[in-house]
Amino acid sequence: MATPRPARAARVLLPALVAAALLGGCSTTVTGTAAPDPAPRPTEGVGADPVAWGDQVCGALLSYYQPLSARPDYAGADLPGIKDRLSGYLGNVRTGIDTGKQQLADAGASPVSGGDQFRTSIEDLLNRTGTTIDEARADVDQADPNDVPGFQERLQAAEEKLRTIGAAEGLDQLGATPRLDKAIAEAPRCGELDALTAPS
Repeated sequence: MATPRPARAARVLLPALVAAALLGGCSTTVTGTAAPDPAPRPTEGVGADPVAWGDQVCGALLSYYQPLSARPDYAGADLPGIKDRLSGYLGNVRTGIDTGKQQLADAGASPVSGGDQFRTSIEDLLNRTGTTIDEARADVDQADPNDVPGFQERLQAAEEKLRTIGAAEGLDQLGATPRLDKAIAEAPRCGELDALTAPS
């Protein structure tokens, strides 16, 4: 693996979550030959250390994926309870996205080639997903537990929106990035992200 491919969980977790409401990683291998990197190296801040920079970027994704993975427990919940728990869950995911976007901004410029494209792809993912989460939460919040067919329609509409959440685009176009790969392989939060998004 080179850089994390960070959207594996969304396609699985969210549809399963909504279905439940209606019903009541990869190994790291660094390859390539060491060579001078043409990217300018920042002299201060997180970006001065490739591992610290990679850790910050992976931390931004963790801020999103950790609440995304914390699916609510609907045990014993009636329809109003399902609505409240699902809305709260989506709100937590939205907060995680906002936190992640701030962490990306704090990371600053990459000290290694490919890093800025990686960071931009993650930022795009968070922006697109934030819009989708907002729209899905609006559907949930408008659901009327006293109107069971309408309630189901609203949750199904939310599910359809959540199914559109995809991967960070452009990561497959990075090419060989041995220094970026090495920094990510050594960054603790990148390891946490890899474990969190690994297929079960």
